[in-house]
Amino acid sequence: MQPHNRQPAIAAAELRNMNMTANLLDQYDGMLAKVADREEILRCADQIPPLPEAVLRVLELLDDPNADAGELAAAVGRDTRLTTALLKLANSPVYPQAQGVLSVQDAVTSVGAIQLRALALATSLMGQAKHETMDKLVWENSLATAMIARRLAEEVGHPQPEQVFLMGLLHCLGQFIFLAHPKTRLAYAGVLRRIQKHNVDYVTAELEEIGFSHNLIGALAANRWNFPDEICQAILHFPDPLEPTVSAAGQKRVLVKLADLLAHAAFIGRPPGYPIAIEMIEQLAGCLGIKLTAQRGVVELILLARNQLKKDAELWAALAP
Repeated sequence: MQPHNRQPAIAAAELRNMNMTANLLDQYDGMLAKVADREEILRCADQIPPLPEAVLRVLELLDDPNADAGELAAAVGRDTRLTTALLKLANSPVYPQAQGVLSVQDAVTSVGAIQLRALALATSLMGQAKHETMDKLVWENSLATAMIARRLAEEVGHPQPEQVFLMGLLHCLGQFIFLAHPKTRLAYAGVLRRIQKHNVDYVTAELEEIGFSHNLIGALAANRWNFPDEICQAILHFPDPLEPTVSAAGQKRVLVKLADLLAHAAFIGRPPGYPIAIEMIEQLAGCLGIKLTAQRGVVELILLARNQLKKDAELWAALAP
């Protein structure tokens, strides 16, 4: 499929994007349903909206070691939703030392770079969503998975809990893309009906109703938005079966997968009929070295998930539609 108005010389970033898109499709090829083909997937991918310009600028500045709080505040101030969420969060009990923050620059300093990155991405995802049941289910699961994954990462001593949080936040990215466009949004009602009737997970239902699943579209979106390859791969391979040995990158995926299952088991962002995978929760916990005993079993992990959400209630409030 040839894009329109292409310049004779292809920029390096565009070439990387094309190569990565082909690579992601190659990795996914065996999961395609008979009703779908690559051209259909690429047509869907072409409709992936860009990140808001202000959010792109914020992410760019966060990657720039020479950027200061004033530049970040100016970039944040160009996005009303992000500005509102940032000020709400900075004035919440999460940051008691920062009560009475009135300026965006002071709020940037209070919450810090890591939380600001998460907030920028989260508000972008919320910008894709409508205030309807389907969107709320996906949003609640996305944010809950991120929060629980970070808590689990801290518990097992993972060195990058905030990166695990971002991966948790983005594991539903493809679902936001599906819900943002009329054709796939209409099909998604069928996805939820299939889940309720047959007690299957999202990927199984999406393959039947749409022909391809949200993890592929999410990985293509992450690639288009120039996210690191590790995040693209984590999104693409999120539903894959576990490997016998877990690499460092694989551990992040295990943390996110376990957090997602715990969120559903705690009935957070869980559609009716969605399976609660107790055995898989036990297996993933074992992979992470989380020992489940008679005193601390799956039920306690589910309670941990609920308690983590109560603890992070102010972030929920800052991002609520």
